[in-house]
Amino acid sequence: MQKFLRFKNIPGKKYKSIIFREKYRYSNKMKERYIGKKLSLLIFGMDTSGKSKELNKLYTRKEEVFDMSKLDSIYINSTDSISEFLFKNISENDINNFLLSLDDTKQIEAEKNINKQFIKVEILKFKAKNSLLFIDDIDKFTGKKLEILKHLVRISKRTYATSQSDKTINKTIYKILEQKQFNTINLKTTNSFDATNYVLIAAMIPFAISGQYMIVMMLLLANRYLDKGMGK
Repeated sequence: MQKFLRFKNIPGKKYKSIIFREKYRYSNKMKERYIGKKLSLLIFGMDTSGKSKELNKLYTRKEEVFDMSKLDSIYINSTDSISEFLFKNISENDINNFLLSLDDTKQIEAEKNINKQFIKVEILKFKAKNSLLFIDDIDKFTGKKLEILKHLVRISKRTYATSQSDKTINKTIYKILEQKQFNTINLKTTNSFDATNYVLIAAMIPFAISGQYMIVMMLLLANRYLDKGMGK
């Protein structure tokens, strides 16, 4: 089964709806589920499931799906350093908006330290108050990046993130998301697993014909192990 997001035009609506499709391989069967846009969204899946691709698809097409006229967006990857995700997400306009929000004394102090990382973090936090937050691998943040992330998740408008499962997400972040409420979709790797299945079946046939049932049993056990490993 292939699972993926699609964006669908709905008559009478300006922005596209988010649809989660489950398409059965080798058949025309398909299930569709609407994903509400008023809640956050968690995309679960193993590392090879394509969850990052689905998140990036939603981010790159956000103008078609959401009314971004009064919203900003922030995209953070767990592999980015703090300096990298600050650089990618802060513009001159964001800096000016932050400075204008401060009283005169604090503004002067902030301008003196405008290139310091701690001020850039404060600018990103200020921006997050009116942003959709996109996070790839929300369950892989650690240290100072994790502490910054907690604050961003808490104050952002909505969060769209990927994770292996709900169990791998930091408990504090998960509680924040629970309080704000979220939808979930669960992806599973199919292509590479199916190919492995076929190879194993092909390998069993000659051993079964020649009566080497012990090897067949070992291959079956290997197949079962792969089932579990791929989360099927």
